[in-house]
Amino acid sequence: MLKFPMLKRTLVLALLTGSGLAQANAVPGLDVGMYDVTDIAYEGRRGAAFPNGEAGFMIGHSWCNSGTVNVPWISQVGGLMVDQYPRIAFLLVRESGGRMVQVSGQSFCKHSPTAYNFSSGPCAPCNTGTGSFFFTGCSDTYGSGTNASQYNLGPTTEIDPWLGTWNPVGSYFDRGSPSVAGAAATDGARSLTSAQIAAFDSVKNRMIVRESELIAGATYYGQAYAMVQGEPVGARNNNAANRQISITASGNSWTATTTSASQVGSVLTQWSGCLYGTGQNGTADGRFMVAVKVTGPTAGVWHYEYAVHNIDNNRGGAALRIPMPAGATVTNTGFHDIDADALNEWVFSRTTNEVVFAAAANNALEWNAIYNCWFDSTQAPPLGPVFIDEARIGAGALSVQVDPVIPSNMAPASTTSVGIGCGGCRNSLYEFFAAASGFDLANSSLKFDFNGTNYTATRNTAVYVPANGTPLVLSDDSEVVIPLPFTLPYPGGSTTQLRVCSNGFISPFTSNGTGFTPTSAAFLSGAPRWAAAWHDFNPATIGGQVLVDASAAVVRVTFVNVANFSGGGVNTFQFQLKPSGEVSFVWQNMVAAGNAYLVGWSAGAVASDPGSLDLSTALTQPISLCASNVAAITLNASGRPALGTTVAMQTSGIPAGSPFAALVLSFVRATPAIDLTSIGMPSCFQHVVGGVNVIYVAPASSTSTSIAIPPGVSYAGLEITGQSFSYSPPLTPLGMVSSNGVVLFIGP
Repeated sequence: MLKFPMLKRTLVLALLTGSGLAQANAVPGLDVGMYDVTDIAYEGRRGAAFPNGEAGFMIGHSWCNSGTVNVPWISQVGGLMVDQYPRIAFLLVRESGGRMVQVSGQSFCKHSPTAYNFSSGPCAPCNTGTGSFFFTGCSDTYGSGTNASQYNLGPTTEIDPWLGTWNPVGSYFDRGSPSVAGAAATDGARSLTSAQIAAFDSVKNRMIVRESELIAGATYYGQAYAMVQGEPVGARNNNAANRQISITASGNSWTATTTSASQVGSVLTQWSGCLYGTGQNGTADGRFMVAVKVTGPTAGVWHYEYAVHNIDNNRGGAALRIPMPAGATVTNTGFHDIDADALNEWVFSRTTNEVVFAAAANNALEWNAIYNCWFDSTQAPPLGPVFIDEARIGAGALSVQVDPVIPSNMAPASTTSVGIGCGGCRNSLYEFFAAASGFDLANSSLKFDFNGTNYTATRNTAVYVPANGTPLVLSDDSEVVIPLPFTLPYPGGSTTQLRVCSNGFISPFTSNGTGFTPTSAAFLSGAPRWAAAWHDFNPATIGGQVLVDASAAVVRVTFVNVANFSGGGVNTFQFQLKPSGEVSFVWQNMVAAGNAYLVGWSAGAVASDPGSLDLSTALTQPISLCASNVAAITLNASGRPALGTTVAMQTSGIPAGSPFAALVLSFVRATPAIDLTSIGMPSCFQHVVGGVNVIYVAPASSTSTSIAIPPGVSYAGLEITGQSFSYSPPLTPLGMVSSNGVVLFIGP
């Protein structure tokens, strides 16, 4: 896409004014993590005779500031309430009969007026200072008794969960209960008093559970969720903690205790045997999690259970749409929400290619709630992504797509390439991460050793040196030239200066511009460059800087807490350059957010693309680069080996005139790979042990063999490693060359 300074300034202004184009109030470095559900208490009951009334429960929690910025914590200024502190939401679920449902209603959440800044917890050490803040490294613990205080419990429906904001004017606390009259109900001063609270029963506003939902023998879980204004969505995966709970009848009341240990994440991740995934409405609104559990078949019919958790979506959910082929029969449909109103159930319908559960009026799926749908179908899994229609008009798309294939106890199908083929060579080395979420090099390193002609690349042999030196004056999409205290050799030349770009790459002599969108084509066709992380960074954001530490022994260029332009966190990584020509990249904390990433070395003016490598696996052995790109024999898979699908194993680059080639498939992977130099195949490695051979006689340059993956869930978790070989003298003394390995992990 094109990028113009005026357009970019306009987008920044839109973010600052909260236009809804993105998470308008995201604060880089803000990260509050919930790490414990400390306890649970039964608070009392009300209504019809036991066990047909309602019971009240409350849980305690511990959280800590695991981010890099202090969290403002002010609840009142000049006698008026202000929105400058976090809140905590609660829910209670039951797992029984293969289904996980929420049994608490739309409980109120705790408005937390004071931060205590304890020195214990997983984020320690606690960095206390002056002012009203939740300081970095500090923890805070509220037991169930503190959280149960009805003086500080307010409706979740008053909060925008995407932004974490709340308007105190006209709020529940402003009005009181019962509501005060006149201007006092909208003046921003608290009207809910201790005298009003004293008139409440023991259940009001707490986690309210219909006693009919408390089934003997069921498994229960409590969840606490941290709602923090301005926390970037990329830092929210640790906002929820859940813990197993035991609830049993005791005379005419209930006994509740915590069991097991707390787990971080949505409580749906505890649902035994489910698959789950999360979808978000772009940058305009928050997330839904969808979990699905499929059992059967029984007499050719599968049973599907879906649970949908609104994690932090402000517009709410109004329908769940599930793809369903026209020829499939669907029966035994059902729905469960969090109230006892039989007139507002979501309504099932069937279209040509999907089944739909649509909300009744005034029963949208709001945040901090879980709704369930189920049905039987003659269609075998998997069904693919599902869609949740938004309940209200607002910024973003009309629906959110969720692909529920992230596992709770079953990993999704995947293909992984390991190593590289021999008989060929490359003059440039790179990995392109089209989606930032795929970046997996944090807390690792990559070193290029220079042998006088070219590089040999190895992983995890360089060490980060704490940042020091002179700050570079770099703004968004900018470049500066720095002198070197020595002559740095590199493949094809040498230089006494470096061009440092704010977007995470360095050029030795000729500028590569300051483009913020990485592409392999631009990386290869331009001038030589090293890219530790070509990405859209903005070092000018408060707190970020690029430092140069130069000596006769080494030059270090360190990006320290440099923010993604689009928000979502900060990144720290380092270039190390030595007079020998050795160049290293060392990554520290890296945020998988923003636009694409590209990592590697380009010799410049590269005519043929050697292809992106998975550096995490390809560099299990060192890779020596060459003066030009020569294609090696390569094995690829046509797609993920999902249950019930067919995957084509494609071998390409077979040298012309080869009398035969073979594809070897094995359930045993050679780890580490076996070096074949000793048998006359230098630079070749074997990734399979034993297995089945598919022989190709007088093959073309490209061949393909299809593998049908059975649909049964029992096959999930199997791993098949494939590797191709061709007899192609005189490329090696033995005449044989080998491809990379491809690992197929079978799953949903």
